[in-house]
Amino acid sequence: MFGDDSQLFMRFVKGRWNSVYPWSLSIVDCYFVWAAFSKISASERVLLSRISASGKQIEEVVIANAYDVYEIDSRAAGFEVVLRHDASDSLCYWDVHERFVLAVGGRDFLEVASPYPGDIEKHRYIEEMMHMEMFGVDEPPGAIYAAVSNRFSGK
Repeated sequence: MFGDDSQLFMRFVKGRWNSVYPWSLSIVDCYFVWAAFSKISASERVLLSRISASGKQIEEVVIANAYDVYEIDSRAAGFEVVLRHDASDSLCYWDVHERFVLAVGGRDFLEVASPYPGDIEKHRYIEEMMHMEMFGVDEPPGAIYAAVSNRFSGK
């Protein structure tokens, strides 16, 4: 798939369990992401690393609710961004081409970040991303989903 060989994708995402979200998280998605980070850190205020610029720019951020994740998501447009919990190596990844957002991590993180069964997650992604073809994205949403999805096998 075009664009899946960036430094951040290769370093943080490739080959790891993940859940796939349509580009630009809804506030409900942001709630699930915040709750997942909160669960693995055992705190409502979670210290994370926001990584961008091919790993050259790293800043610490604290998320205390879904709106903090929503703000990070809103600023990701046009950028490749990783939001990482260093101790657990759980993260969210925003695609620079604005095709998807991934939650990446272990079972405890993913079960909260994406509470939907795999077939529902896939259907939702494809349905919400059908508009991408109007903007010149040659790859159909189903092909993009298949290329990046690596669901936890225990679900």
